[in-house]
Order: sequence, then structure tokens, then C-alpha cells
Amino acid sequence: MAFRDYILDRFWLKLFSFILASLIWFTVTSKIRTDPFRGAGNLFGNRHTREVTRPVRLVTSPSTRRFFKIEPVEVRVTLSGNPAVLDELNLSDVQAYVNLTDPADSAASYEVKVETPSAKVRVEGIVPSIVMVEPQRPN
Repeated sequence: MAFRDYILDRFWLKLFSFILASLIWFTVTSKIRTDPFRGAGNLFGNRHTREVTRPVRLVTSPSTRRFFKIEPVEVRVTLSGNPAVLDELNLSDVQAYVNLTDPADSAASYEVKVETPSAKVRVEGIVPSIVMVEPQRPN
């Protein structure tokens, strides 16, 4: 079979396959450029993680004068990002909190949220992600 026959045999199938492969390649590379933390960007080793233990703070309205007991009092937060940014990260900049602007009158579970100082640092996980908050009776 001549070289010309290798190219022209089933030409439309080969052209369709080339176009489909090109579209997939452009989609994957554009995702890597826009968000290196997701998708195939992790295969290139540009993501590093760091675990920190932070106390859980309670965010209440200023008019709330009740005391609360929280269990557990600390959570382990897994952060990911550029190694240089993670090394410069100050632990006091990472805040774990529970929003209690409308607290329940009995014990209830609340989701823990985490704030980081930079958009270059992503929260990968919070353990435990839910804490129990119980209002305390005044003595």
C-alpha cells in the first residue's frame, strides 16, 4: 500500500478523529490555565497541601448574651496551593468558624466554615466538618 493510500483511506473518519482529539485537548488545557487546582492540573505536581489545627470560633449577633459549649473545639483544616504561598501563610490568618446569628434553644449541629487570607489558598477539607453547639444555662 502506497503512502498516499494511508492518508486517503477512510479520510473522513481520520479527520473526525483529529478534530475530536483537538477539541478535547483544548478543553483540558484551558481548564488547567484557568484553575490549576482542579482537573488534570494536579497531574503536574503544582498542588501542595498543608494541614493546620484551628480553634472553632462562634459568630453571633452582638445582642446575643448567652454562653455556648462547642464540641469539638478544634478542627483540622487541609489547605492546598503554591508551596511558597503555603510556607508564608500565617496560622492566625486561617479562621474556622460557625455562624450562630440565629442560635437554636437546644443543642444543634452546625457546619464549620473556613476563611483563608488569599484566593491562592484553597480549603481541601475540614475534619470534622460539623460541630455540636449547645447553649449553656447561666449559673
